[in-house]
Amino acid sequence: MPGSGRMCNGRPKIRMTRTLKRIAELCARQAECTANGLRFGFLFVRVRWFKMPRAIRVAGRKLPLHYPQEAGVENDFFACVIRNEYGLRHRLDEVKTILDIGANIGFFSVAARGRYPRAKIHAYEPNPRVIEILESNASPLGIEVHAEAVGMRDGQTSMLEVGDSNQARTQASEKGEIPQVSLEKAIERLGGMVDLLKLDCEGAEWEIFRATNAWKRIRNVRMEYHLFQGETVAQVEQTLNGLGFDIVRLQPATGFGMVWARARNNGRP
Repeated sequence: MPGSGRMCNGRPKIRMTRTLKRIAELCARQAECTANGLRFGFLFVRVRWFKMPRAIRVAGRKLPLHYPQEAGVENDFFACVIRNEYGLRHRLDEVKTILDIGANIGFFSVAARGRYPRAKIHAYEPNPRVIEILESNASPLGIEVHAEAVGMRDGQTSMLEVGDSNQARTQASEKGEIPQVSLEKAIERLGGMVDLLKLDCEGAEWEIFRATNAWKRIRNVRMEYHLFQGETVAQVEQTLNGLGFDIVRLQPATGFGMVWARARNNGRP
C-alpha cells in the first residue's frame, strides 16, 4: 500500500514521547522546587522572579538568613534549599548524624536541619571570612560549627582566595594559621559514625579520600567533586568504589559535578 512505510515510521511517535517525558520532568522539578520553598517559608515560582529571602522557616522557627553580597550566594541557596541537589530525604535511611565539610555560610546545614530536626549536625568551614555568618545561620538551630579544615590528618592550612567565598581553597602549610583536623577526628566528634557526609571543599576531597579507614564509618556521601588537577569523572567513581561505596547518582560536568553514593556495608565496620 503506497505510503504505508511512512505511516508505520515510529520516529515521530518516539520524538513525541521524549518531548512529553521532558515536559513531565520539568513540571515535576518545578513542583518540587515550589514545595521546597514553601517548606522553608517562602514562595518560589520562577528563577527570573526569585529574590533571596531575608528570613526562612526551619524546624518550626522563623529565623533571619545571613549572607554576603556575592554572586555565588544565590547559586548555593538554589542548590541546597530550592533544588535540593544533595538529595536530602532522597534514597536515605534514618539520618541521625550529619557531617558538613565545606559548609561555607551554612545553607546545606540549615536545609539539613529543616529535613532532619533531631539530627546531630557538625559544620566545618576553614575560611575565616565567613565564619561569623556561618555561626549566625547555624548556631540558632543547634548546629555545631568548627572553624577548621578537614583533611587526611591533623595539621595547618592556609586559604587561597580565588573569587567568591564559596570558591576559596585550602593549601597545606606548616605556617598556615588555619587548623586542620583529620576526617577520623571529625567523625569521632560526632560519636564515631556518620549517617550522611556532605562534601564540598573545592578539591580538598582528593586528600580526604586518602583517609581510607575513616570512610568505613560513613554510610552515605553526597558531594560536589572537583577536577582541578586533571582528575577525571572515572577516577571519582573508581575512588568511591574502592572506598566501599556504590554510586547512586552521578552528574558529570566539566571541571566539577555532583555524586551521591552509599556504603555497601551500610557504613558499619
